[in-house]
Amino acid sequence: MSEGYTGAGHRKSAARYTGRVAIDLDPGAAGIGNARLVRAMIDEMAGGAIPFERFMELALYHPEFGYYRRPGRIGPQGDFLTSPVIHPMFGWAVAGWCHAAWERMGRPSPFTIFEPAAGEGALAASVLDWAESRDDGFRGALRYIAIEPGARGNDPRVEWASPPITAADAGVVISNELFDAFPVRLFDVGGRGPVEVGVIWNGEAFAEVPLGVVSLDDAPAEGRFEVNQHAYGAMRSLCGLVERGAVLTFDYGYPQEELWAPWRTTGTLLCFYRHTAHENPLIHVGEQDMTTHVNFSELVSAVEDEGFVAHGPVRQSEFLLSMGLGALVEGARNDMGEYFARRRALQTLTDAAGLGRIRVLAATRGLDGSLPGFEDAP
Repeated sequence: MSEGYTGAGHRKSAARYTGRVAIDLDPGAAGIGNARLVRAMIDEMAGGAIPFERFMELALYHPEFGYYRRPGRIGPQGDFLTSPVIHPMFGWAVAGWCHAAWERMGRPSPFTIFEPAAGEGALAASVLDWAESRDDGFRGALRYIAIEPGARGNDPRVEWASPPITAADAGVVISNELFDAFPVRLFDVGGRGPVEVGVIWNGEAFAEVPLGVVSLDDAPAEGRFEVNQHAYGAMRSLCGLVERGAVLTFDYGYPQEELWAPWRTTGTLLCFYRHTAHENPLIHVGEQDMTTHVNFSELVSAVEDEGFVAHGPVRQSEFLLSMGLGALVEGARNDMGEYFARRRALQTLTDAAGLGRIRVLAATRGLDGSLPGFEDAP
């Protein structure tokens, strides 16, 4: 299906002829995305409009047909790549950071790592493999709880769980590209202020419609922008999972002054379909990822309101190099195949135009002194 396909309006071009009999091959709703999800959305709209935030929520998180219910989303055969699937080195760096936190805290046992939105467990596997290579008691103290209501992995070392989750006395919460997948409100600035964007079904395709003017503090003066209403509360919830320890967050985003800079007039919403990035969320419904950049100012406010100390954010490239990934590459020179695999992975993980621009934020409580990867952080 081409990205320009809009459904029933192309019935003539979809027809194929066998002799004198016209066969209508138009896919209808299936040409727009998951046909059952499309039908569920149309039913909920009931002839009217729903806010874009609700459309995005259904597209990604519908309990039966949402995108995050699909297996195989991540990786070469999926729609996008994340740092944990590039090479286990990323997980080794995260594991080393958690190990340093464990030592700072006096080597508590149990020591729990929580990973919300763990997917199929690529990060968990790398962290646990690294821990099993230690002989200092870290692996014996470690519990790994993957919080994943969608398609899960099957690593028996991992405890797979769904909310609600019982908090731990000591541990680390790891979130990797969690907040950028939350549904967002979408706005276009008009002459009277921000106008919320809604979505309707026009009989052939989904389309945007204006819903009404709203009042928002510090909103951009022009252009399109998003508001993530869920990030602040979710970060406070993550902080609540550990009495002592840390929350380590990897995500695309900026402080608010950069996110809503005057020159950023088209917003940050992106969709990923079969490793192609585009800006149309109204196609491939339920079959593509949608993301927006995170407001790190809100995340910092959330951790501070929970009594944690914020460190960073720093760029992922800075964090990983500070953690010693360069030395991991050089350490594989006796195995040239692995050496080049690690070198390519390091280039990808630190690429300033790609994964390297992810920001890393640490929030700590009960940990003193500077932290690995954040030595030069503000």
